[in-house]
Amino acid sequence: MAGFNGRQFTFDWDSTTLAGVRTRSVSITNDYVDVTNDDDSGWRTLLADPGLRSVEVTIGGVTTDEVLLAEIMKASITGETLEAALPTSLTTPGSLSGTYLVSGFEQSGDHDGEVEFSATFMSSGEVTYTASS
Repeated sequence: MAGFNGRQFTFDWDSTTLAGVRTRSVSITNDYVDVTNDDDSGWRTLLADPGLRSVEVTIGGVTTDEVLLAEIMKASITGETLEAALPTSLTTPGSLSGTYLVSGFEQSGDHDGEVEFSATFMSSGEVTYTASS
């Protein structure tokens, strides 16, 4: 199987690819419920349905689109929710569509270097998976 170049893994905000991104990641979590008791002979028993599911997206890069970064900063302060389909550019595995909140946003810079940013988006509510065609 062929791999992918990291630049192919992009995230969109309102149908606009986030600009200046250098690093990105998606974490999908299923927290299963442990129902182990003495009848299980020492083996852990988990409920088949997770008690909590979540998706977290983290990005970081250089400031190249001030308007877009201002919108992310605004959403992090106001608690505005974002509708997104993540990731959007790889031919596989598909996209994770849902509502996300900005749980963290940071901008930093040295006097002799570029301004960098990082942001973390956390799912709020149901996330649906759509396989690539």
